[in-house]
Amino acid sequence: MPHVIVTAESIQPGHGPHPATSPYDRRISEALNVTAFEIYQVDLPADAETVPHDHLDDHTDDVYAILAGTGWIVIDGTAEPVAPGHYISVDMHHRRHLRAGPRGLTFIAVCAEAKPELAGGGD
Repeated sequence: MPHVIVTAESIQPGHGPHPATSPYDRRISEALNVTAFEIYQVDLPADAETVPHDHLDDHTDDVYAILAGTGWIVIDGTAEPVAPGHYISVDMHHRRHLRAGPRGLTFIAVCAEAKPELAGGGD
């Protein structure tokens, strides 16, 4: 088949291979048979949060795209508000997690191994 189409609702949420896996993760990349990167839709209920983590061990960068709700991204202990339309990148050197506001937070997480020449020094 030359393509795959899935809906997030057709994928059962649950823990996956990502270091910050949660019971709210829908492993979209697995359902699409994508292997170059990981993509998850995460539907955090009100006031829930993901696991604080960095990617020093697996040399991965994360990008988050906020789809619905509001909340905060916490990077190295500093919280910044996020809302639909925000895109956030976090390199492997920094601890991060997302926290939902009172109405929940839905976002896409894209995780891919950093290219060595672009990996940066954790500034």
